Amino acid sequence: MPSLDVTSTAISRTHSPDLIPGYRLESLVGAGGMGEVHKATQLSLGRTVAVKLLSQQLAQEESFVARFQKEAAALATLRHPNIVSIVDKGSTVSTYYLVMEFVDGPSLRERMRVPQEDSQDTLRVMLQICRAIEYAHGRGVIHRDLKPENILFDEQAGDIPKVTDFGLASFLEDTSTRFALTGTHMAMGTLSYMAPEQRVDAKNADGRADIFALGLILYEMLVGELPAGSFEPPSRRKPKLDPRLDGIIANCLKQQPADRYATVSDLIRDLEPLAPHYYTTMRPAKLSRMQRVGRAVRKGVRVFMQGVAALLVLSAMGMWGIRYWHITHKRVPMTPGDAITGDLGLPDALESAGRLTIVENEPRKVTLGEGNDKPSLLVSGRPLKIEDKKFIFPAVGGQSRVGLVRVDVPGMRGDTARLSARVNAQSNEPTFPETLAHVVLDAPPPDAQVALMLMTTDPSQKRYVALVYSGAGFPIRLEWSLGEKQGTMLGPDSPNGPVELELSVDEEGALIASLGTKGDKRPILEPLQLGTNWQERRFGGAPISAIGCIEGTCQAESFSYQVKPAPPKPPGAVQASAPARVETPRPVAPTPAKRPPPKPAPAPKGKRSK
Repeated sequence: MPSLDVTSTAISRTHSPDLIPGYRLESLVGAGGMGEVHKATQLSLGRTVAVKLLSQQLAQEESFVARFQKEAAALATLRHPNIVSIVDKGSTVSTYYLVMEFVDGPSLRERMRVPQEDSQDTLRVMLQICRAIEYAHGRGVIHRDLKPENILFDEQAGDIPKVTDFGLASFLEDTSTRFALTGTHMAMGTLSYMAPEQRVDAKNADGRADIFALGLILYEMLVGELPAGSFEPPSRRKPKLDPRLDGIIANCLKQQPADRYATVSDLIRDLEPLAPHYYTTMRPAKLSRMQRVGRAVRKGVRVFMQGVAALLVLSAMGMWGIRYWHITHKRVPMTPGDAITGDLGLPDALESAGRLTIVENEPRKVTLGEGNDKPSLLVSGRPLKIEDKKFIFPAVGGQSRVGLVRVDVPGMRGDTARLSARVNAQSNEPTFPETLAHVVLDAPPPDAQVALMLMTTDPSQKRYVALVYSGAGFPIRLEWSLGEKQGTMLGPDSPNGPVELELSVDEEGALIASLGTKGDKRPILEPLQLGTNWQERRFGGAPISAIGCIEGTCQAESFSYQVKPAPPKPPGAVQASAPARVETPRPVAPTPAKRPPPKPAPAPKGKRSK
């Protein structure tokens, strides 16, 4: 059987305009595996049509001629506003042809190349495609090759989508051999949009194969790419989408046909309530001239009333503007780590339920929330509340917008460390002056941020590492200020809180920021190389763990900080090679045979050695 590749089967030479009796070929629209599609004029009616010519090479193959005739037979039985209708068919000395209505508009593939923000319009299109396939299935025809390229938009008819290319369709109830072109254990269709059972045995694939393709197309329209493997639900990829779409698409994309929707009607029943009624037929019509004038008048009245309201508050705007300017200049600096480690005043001491494990040469650990050991906390800036094992910085007004709680447990020395907590941050509802300033001055208040931190015990130095969460949709960021080593890294966009954050330092001094629980924990940023002996070199001693809050309401729970010494190396052991790092490895102690000579005695006090 000849290949279906376009380059080998498409007609390559120019055709005479009067090749088809009664029609004049105008221009080539496209080429496919079975031949070419031309824009043409039907001379008897003077209307524009599409003429599909079977490749001359394929016209010599009886099986392909039968397949071409099959497409005509399939289309001839279908009369639906969302299906391209057939006008005529026939043959010439050199080829076979099929005449269809001409759809002067882009394909769904072309539409999808421009990102669409309106999910309601996407549902409008998908409902009409589903109704076309529902109608075809009711007539005993399945499409078998549904894909964005086979869906065209008729812009003159109200921008409605129309399904075309039923060349691979098979009749559900026709058991004759007239159209039996798909053999057992033979796959037909486009691989990317093909149901699993269709890839193995296309002849026995029923209408649920089309439902699988509809699910793929809907996911791609909403998200912008085809799902693969254990794909993420669309509402996670696009948070603005209705979560009910997740279940609808999941039911379409079940691997086993029996687990999918039984019919397209069942799919439509679940999909239709998610879109406004006017989206179920066609896009809303353009406004008339009088409607546009009426809308402009209403807009003018609304602007006038807004101006009157603005005049009523002008006397207060000066005071509110000064107050807002004062607040914004006292609020968070650009770097959250600098804000949290700034001067927040004298701390207050609190005790919290928790557990302490501090044994010499053993892992040292402090947890908060449960236990009888009562670890000490130092709270600076905003007040802290402890409720139901949660540490909460509630929303506040006035000047104090930053809060810090440090876990005051000394002696947390070790070569490795792990700091983790479940955190969340929510912005406050803006006050009326803030809302007014936002609208008039374009000065929105800062967003809430919560940080998991390691920081020095010396208040005169700003040495810290902070993993900052700013709420859903904002990137997680890692900030550090460790003497000469300073910087910021931005990670992926955050999910909805609360989220599990973790900072860990391995035996070679690589600090890794992670997101998620044990079963789904993953690094989100490049490792920050602190080097060996990182506590002394970077923090000037054993750092303390802390939680910082900026703006809004912040909370943390399941707080845990653990350090432990690296296991001693056996005598004579040689350090294994490791990938190149910024920091040098821990030096190996010299052997007795190469011990350096003793240093000379220090000079007498008060004299300078020469």
